[in-house]
Amino acid sequence: MARPVVRPAGSRMPALRDLLRSRRRLLVLTHNNPDPDSLGGAIGLQEFAQKAAGIDSRIAISGKILRAENQAMVRELALPLERLETVNLADFDCFALVDTQPGFGHTLVPPGIHVDIVIDHHLCADAKVGPADVGFFDVRPEIGATSSIVAGHLLDAGVVPSAQAATALAYGIRTDTADLSRNVSELDLRASEYLSPHIDRQKLAAITNPRLPVAYFRALNHALRKVRMYDGLTLCSLGRTTSAEMVAEVADLLLRMEGVRAVFCGGLVGSSYYVSVRTELGIDAWGLIRAGMEGEAGSCGGHGSVAGGSVTLDVGDSRSLRRLERRLERNVLRAMGASGGNAAMLGDRDD
Repeated sequence: MARPVVRPAGSRMPALRDLLRSRRRLLVLTHNNPDPDSLGGAIGLQEFAQKAAGIDSRIAISGKILRAENQAMVRELALPLERLETVNLADFDCFALVDTQPGFGHTLVPPGIHVDIVIDHHLCADAKVGPADVGFFDVRPEIGATSSIVAGHLLDAGVVPSAQAATALAYGIRTDTADLSRNVSELDLRASEYLSPHIDRQKLAAITNPRLPVAYFRALNHALRKVRMYDGLTLCSLGRTTSAEMVAEVADLLLRMEGVRAVFCGGLVGSSYYVSVRTELGIDAWGLIRAGMEGEAGSCGGHGSVAGGSVTLDVGDSRSLRRLERRLERNVLRAMGASGGNAAMLGDRDD
């Protein structure tokens, strides 16, 4: 006989299940250019809708799948993603946002729809909805990954996850918590333990170690030439770059440098200047990105040691870009108590 599921006190799962059972069809939306946590959370919510609530759902994305690992995730797990612009919204009577919230700068909410479900783990001053505005609002900044929140609902519902959902959710948790080493909560650990027996290990290995194009190494070489190092703080302004994912990837890499306590990295993609902040434990990335973007017409969000944001440039010429980067740098240096006159470049001295 199967053991009965014992839900923790205060479980939010019944409210999510009951809302979905009152609807006919769900459309799950991610933020623009979705990352593994957004994709994992979307697949997990789709599994919850089917197995816990008995309703059909689809997943729609905007933007592109940019990072090599993210592309491998979609390919290896055959994730059922559709382009948002091709979906007939009238076919759905329930809409969910996963790993984002209305008002975030990197999120497109189609006009005329009402968001019924928000599941996220980010703080954002620009969020346009709260618990009083959404049927199911589950935003927990203390959790390391949105995929952990969704996996927790599956666990509380007694669902045995498919290999596809378990692998996607596990990889989402892995990327947003750096292999359970940062911003980790009890739920992140519990969700990882729950998913572990059901993961497709061969596909997970293929996702985490994809082949990389030559263009990636050219972009990385260009980025490293732009690094400026201060006492415990590293700045990197990539100028025009290939994608917002490249900005985040460089920030992740630079935090691994000896002596670095905080990284502020930015780059222009089209007319949007994307910022990624990474910090060691004990330094608030959300506070640092807000300080850095003070006075700018943009949006940002984050939690713990990870944060990101964007600023739209009305004029994307080189002069306007340099001015923006100087303003951001001045703000960050002030926030970290560093002097702008003592920067070191990579390669300035032998290690």
